[in-house]
Amino acid sequence: MKDLIDKTLLKESIEFKGSISELKEQIRFKKERKFKLDWVSDNEFKFLSKLSVGTIMLNYNPGYFDGIKGYAKITELNNGNTKIELTTRLRIEMYFIGILSVIFILIFLFSNEKMPVWILFLFPLMIIWFWIVYRFQEKRLFEKVIKYLKTELKTQYNTV
Repeated sequence: MKDLIDKTLLKESIEFKGSISELKEQIRFKKERKFKLDWVSDNEFKFLSKLSVGTIMLNYNPGYFDGIKGYAKITELNNGNTKIELTTRLRIEMYFIGILSVIFILIFLFSNEKMPVWILFLFPLMIIWFWIVYRFQEKRLFEKVIKYLKTELKTQYNTV
């Protein structure tokens, strides 16, 4: 199951010419971005899209849900450069739709109601539809972050 989930996630890698502290300093001074950046720990930050479609996002309540986002982990390499690994995680909405589909099908199986055949296809199609919508937005966010890292911070772009 973990392999299947890993295959659905986006992963990119960028190499910065400098140390972690130099990277953090440049990020701190280059505030003009087309995305929001929040530090999670000393070596991890998340980047969030300013526009998010189809997500459970509550405005002015950043502690509950975020919109389209990705995560970055930075590690220092032996050659003095810094590796920035960009990844996504499976969205909570996908879990929600998956659990709802199982519950809905179980209710119909154990009740006396006849289930229309189209219902069997509805939830898998919803999962695929939302995955495509999220993936498109995640790719656009990754493009913005990579462009920012390449142009503003002058990094080398390497795909994992």
